[in-house]
Amino acid sequence: TSLYGAFQLIARMLAAGQHGSVVTLLCDGGERYAHTYYNDEWLAQNGLDLEPELARMSRFLATGRWVS
Repeated sequence: TSLYGAFQLIARMLAAGQHGSVVTLLCDGGERYAHTYYNDEWLAQNGLDLEPELARMSRFLATGRWVS
């Protein structure tokens, strides 16, 4: 998503000692994904585990570092 990409860009900027602004457009509230990405059963049926990525984003928000 654009938010994920923005987090990666911000982390690279911080690591390089750069300052600046990052702008992204978040176009919807996610209602369209109620039966897919926001549905644990659908995620499991499709072999998707979002926990590692959610943990990565939480670490970034807490530390400013993007860990691969």
